[in-house]
Amino acid sequence: MQSSRPSESPTRSPQARIGIFGGTFDPPHIGHLVTAINVRYQMNLDRVLMVVANQPWQKVGSRKLSTAGDRLALVQAAVRNEEGIEASDLELLRGGPSYSVDTLETLRVADANSELFLILGGDAAAGLESWERHQEIAKQCRIIVVDRPGVVSEVPSGFVVERVSVPRLEVSSTDLRHRAATGAPLEHLIPREVISLISQRGLYGDDQ
Repeated sequence: MQSSRPSESPTRSPQARIGIFGGTFDPPHIGHLVTAINVRYQMNLDRVLMVVANQPWQKVGSRKLSTAGDRLALVQAAVRNEEGIEASDLELLRGGPSYSVDTLETLRVADANSELFLILGGDAAAGLESWERHQEIAKQCRIIVVDRPGVVSEVPSGFVVERVSVPRLEVSSTDLRHRAATGAPLEHLIPREVISLISQRGLYGDDQ
């Protein structure tokens, strides 16, 4: 799906189209990058921000997380050579639990004219009504649902939805942490720069 932009007035700055792709990213892997790159291309976005969650409310208490600083560093390493894909520390700077509505509001204050697109997998999009202040999310942005090929996820009413299909890669952060802990190969599953940083920082040695 390729979106066209409205004609731009010579007296106004171009309207930025910004994708927000939030996650724990523990660790970031090739599936995350394939999603970010393909969504940016198909939706004609200027930037995709990979927003590292400070305290992901869905996962609090479920397992031990790597520190937010480590996860941010891994995402920075993953996107270093990817045009238009950026690591974002917005939620780390804000502190506390990470809610998408707060991140959207921060971006809106920074640039009131930008178009914001929240990038979600099908399962996350289906559960949007359980999210903090979901009515405000509906007002702040459009939802980009990344469906698996051949699957159309149900999304609650009230949201403006765009759909994108990306190549299906069976890559799991849980499996990658286990592979790192046991010394199994990570090549071609995680960017090389990220693998190097995992080793340097001694991450996942206890199979989180």
